[in-house]
Amino acid sequence: MHADVVIVGGGIAGLSLAAFLGGRSDVVLLEAEPTLGYHATGRSAAMYTECYGSPTIRRLAQASKAYLVDNDLGAERPVLFVAPEGEPDAVLATYQEYRPAVPSLRMISATEAHDVCDALLTNQIAGGVLEPHAMELDVHGLETSYRSAALDTGVEILTDHPVRSMARHDGTWTVQAGDIEVTSPLVVNAAGAWGDVVAEMAAVRPLDLRPLKRSAFLVASRRDVDTWPLVVDTDERWYFRPEGPNVLGSAASEIPSEPVDARHDEIDVALGIERINEATDLGIRSIVTAWAGLRTFTPDRTPAVGFDPVVDGFFWLVGQGGYGIKTSPAIAEFAAGLILDGGVPARLGELGVTQQDLDPARFPS
Repeated sequence: MHADVVIVGGGIAGLSLAAFLGGRSDVVLLEAEPTLGYHATGRSAAMYTECYGSPTIRRLAQASKAYLVDNDLGAERPVLFVAPEGEPDAVLATYQEYRPAVPSLRMISATEAHDVCDALLTNQIAGGVLEPHAMELDVHGLETSYRSAALDTGVEILTDHPVRSMARHDGTWTVQAGDIEVTSPLVVNAAGAWGDVVAEMAAVRPLDLRPLKRSAFLVASRRDVDTWPLVVDTDERWYFRPEGPNVLGSAASEIPSEPVDARHDEIDVALGIERINEATDLGIRSIVTAWAGLRTFTPDRTPAVGFDPVVDGFFWLVGQGGYGIKTSPAIAEFAAGLILDGGVPARLGELGVTQQDLDPARFPS
């Protein structure tokens, strides 16, 4: 097979880029697993908030909102950041950090926080910051929209095709994946936690990507939780939100890991239960199920999107961390602009997204 672009990785990063490239170039997407979005994509808490991540992440989220809203991929669910009792300064600091970009943000008292989510114990929190127009995202719907757009424009999607080797000769990559061979002038590394593994396979210097494991769990609830927000500790030591009639919770841990098919840690789940119980009257004693996912970051916790500074024809699309779902429309648009047009799309530039912010060359060799 021959393609203009070979994308390695069928998570939300690779699939969204395939959707944005399709129709303007011949694309082959290679996914090692039997299904798309098997690892981090399928295990995300999937919230759209403009109050989370670095300033670059927040700009990318804002740039993604139109796609998410226009395709009916989100339902409004507020985010409530709460500070522990005795830490009122954390409420003000959170508000001051996020308020300039989110005018609807407001500080609320512990009593008002309890009114928003009646599970919170007013004597355990100092108050909160409410983002009223955040959204709970439909990950399956988003993934389906990208997959459909890609297939409709002729993208070849091959699952169960792990890349075995890559070599470049006379400006052309030869990629061995499963039982096929694909040649292309451009390889896009969208392999998530395996990004550095793919780079080393291509004789490209790794970026020191850092997969961090986070466990989550589902708790049966006998109360009406539908109107609750996502509630997050300002120190990011725990969070919980409705998941259908149940409650999804986590200790929000970041446990260093090798790139693996992550499995939850019993101790991490117990820690999340303990922390949530301290701040609420949920009284969690048992869970329905638990799982884990890897959130993979670059050293500065901002994605790397762009051409490798040394090896021609190698493009990085990695390090989305816990922000990959909500920023995927803008990151895919950004990457497609670099690949097809040689620059940042004007719309993104007007929103303050620059090539320097995401350039893989920012990491020292």
